[in-house]
Amino acid sequence: MKLPIDGLDVVLFGGAHLDRVARSSVPFQAAASNPGSCREFIGGASFNVARAMARQGAAPHVVSARGGDSIAASIEIALEAERIGDGALSWLDRRSASYTAILDDTGELRAAVADMDIYDLLTPRALKRAHLRHRLNAAQACVVDANLPSETLAYLSEHKMNGPIFAIAVSPSKVLRLRPCLPRLTALFLSRAEAASLAGRPKDSPVEHLAQALRELGLRRAVVTDGPRAAAILDEDGLVLQSPPQVPAIRDVTGAGDTLAAITILELVTGTNFTEAARVGMCASALHIAHELPPQSLPQCRSLAAALPSPTPVHQDRSA
Repeated sequence: MKLPIDGLDVVLFGGAHLDRVARSSVPFQAAASNPGSCREFIGGASFNVARAMARQGAAPHVVSARGGDSIAASIEIALEAERIGDGALSWLDRRSASYTAILDDTGELRAAVADMDIYDLLTPRALKRAHLRHRLNAAQACVVDANLPSETLAYLSEHKMNGPIFAIAVSPSKVLRLRPCLPRLTALFLSRAEAASLAGRPKDSPVEHLAQALRELGLRRAVVTDGPRAAAILDEDGLVLQSPPQVPAIRDVTGAGDTLAAITILELVTGTNFTEAARVGMCASALHIAHELPPQSLPQCRSLAAALPSPTPVHQDRSA
């Protein structure tokens, strides 16, 4: 059934935390002080997806974990500013989650620290509260991310009785938490490195081989991205390779994959086939990389998708 995007009820379970990014302005030297710049912002896979959805008129609601500190207050303010429903569970004696990255002068990651132990408290028992069970099954769509413990991901995928459930891989290590859930997912969004980890294949495997391996694990739909190179779009009807739109100037790649997932989900839930939905999502991701995805920009994303090269079918008799 085709649903309208305006007011679409989507519940998201996972990460909403503080991101800190420090970038050197000179060639990076390890074990030394490097001049550069630092910035802080609210991120996390579920927050990023919810923000992109809210800016297109949907009504997302994020269920995450927070502590009793200033970071918690900043997350609350950001959710309110983006008109995202706040379903956080709070532990006032704990630190809120944060992610700190150190980049060199080219933007490559040199080191990072993920302080996210609080997400381990989002257990199935914590989510069995009546209002959260109601929220899960009343929503028209559900999104989970792999910041959650594996048993919680299994619980949510087993207890979402109505509507589709989507997943965000988050990282090559955390995506392994989703493996038992794959047959129950409507779709999974992941990078080539994350797909290789999940499938147990070499990191340099072609994306189409990785997508085929994920199908063998029971996954029905997926978008496997590979930076500026062609993405693999796996659907129940087949597998295609899709070249992304060119991005003339890169503003920031942070959250690009989450933006792709958000717009693909909105398009799929509102009646578009998965391959075309993913093409629109790839264009939204490109807009985000160039200058941040504007509000009410779906028509622009659809126009850009219509101008993309046609997807290239991958024959199913190709070796994986």
